[in-house]
Amino acid sequence: MVENNKTASLEKKFKIKVPYSEVEKKMEENYLELSKNLKISGFRPGKVPISFVKSKYEKEVKSKVTEKIIQEEGNKNFESKGLRLASQPKVKLLSNIDDKTDLEAEFEFEVLPNITLMNFKDLKLSKYISNVDDKDIDKVIDNLFNDYKEYKEPLEKRKSKEGDRLIISYKGMLGGELFEGGSAEKQTIDLGKSNYFPEFEKNLLEKNKNDNIEFDMTFPQDYNNEKLKGKKVKFNITVDNILDGKRLNSEDELAKKTGSSDSKDLRNKIKDELEKYAEELSFNMLKRSIVEKLKKEHSFSLPKVLVEREVDEIKTNKEVKKNKDTDKNHIKNAEEKVKVGLIVSEIGIKNKINVSEKELETALAKICMQYPGKEKEVIEHYKNNPSYMNSIRGPIFEDKVMKFISDNADVTNEKISSDDLLKKISDIENQEKNTNIKEKKDKDGK
Repeated sequence: MVENNKTASLEKKFKIKVPYSEVEKKMEENYLELSKNLKISGFRPGKVPISFVKSKYEKEVKSKVTEKIIQEEGNKNFESKGLRLASQPKVKLLSNIDDKTDLEAEFEFEVLPNITLMNFKDLKLSKYISNVDDKDIDKVIDNLFNDYKEYKEPLEKRKSKEGDRLIISYKGMLGGELFEGGSAEKQTIDLGKSNYFPEFEKNLLEKNKNDNIEFDMTFPQDYNNEKLKGKKVKFNITVDNILDGKRLNSEDELAKKTGSSDSKDLRNKIKDELEKYAEELSFNMLKRSIVEKLKKEHSFSLPKVLVEREVDEIKTNKEVKKNKDTDKNHIKNAEEKVKVGLIVSEIGIKNKINVSEKELETALAKICMQYPGKEKEVIEHYKNNPSYMNSIRGPIFEDKVMKFISDNADVTNEKISSDDLLKKISDIENQEKNTNIKEKKDKDGK
């Protein structure tokens, strides 16, 4: 483990003192500038007397000059001492600006820790390589056949079954009153695709056209509508029509429906997409491993201000509110996030890793694809809001740092099926979820 700066305090402070003569000189320069630009009735432009400017604007000028001098002197000290601030410093004025005394101020702040990075050549990693097999392509093809079925009314009257497309009209009542979003006319529902709640779909099986159905259903506790969480509602549904889904005759026909020239072209496209997806999953697994190694192999003090800011961010997260994590877990999660962020940032700085404008434009173009017809508004919104651009820049920067680490580490490739890769990811996510639940129970004494 690389240990450094473990006990050194990151909290710093210093004082500045500027002779009043310097303040006065700066004020005179401001008075002169004001007199040239002020437009006051009774005076010609640029001819406002300095005495008039001083009598009317002295307090404003002194405050402005004082603020500017404090900022300039503070920046000189930060630069000369080579200090990297964790956040904006707290500045305390020690002198009275209304008196003709020397200007004194105190700066209190936290600095970023000095991080000694590990040698990434000593880092041993495993990367899962998933090959795309014909059976993986066949699964996608089968799903596409289901998605591109041709629906027609059955030749003979029959009851609804899984695989049918139903046209329904419904009303949902909560406490005897229609709830918001609880009604629709001529709504399409494909039975068996799990687009609706299982309890909802179950009540639509074995029904005839024009049947009127009434049943009670309880919304799950984790439903995204606060007013309906865990609530029992009554649905009244009319089956307007039952359509029978007919599978297309061939892969070539399916290919043309999906915009490909033939079956071979469709399968090649699917293979390319699956390979990209597999590589993305593999890289995400590798990133998880790298992050755990970085946390384990580095130790340093964390700026309190960054941890506190991250805790506040976590507490405002809706998912965290829903899970009701403890303050202890908030702090732990915040510390881990700040620690990893500082390490990643340090690696980027020391190895001159940057995000190019071209990379930002490419990422922004992908976002625009989600809003067809509104590309111009999306681009303007992002480019006019630095925080939104940073939300794009951050993940790109992190991925480039992770790629740099893996390129310099001792990486062993391990071949694995796509199913096993997905299972490993699922196992890790479940393990993390169970760990959080256990920590919460331990904290609550349950």
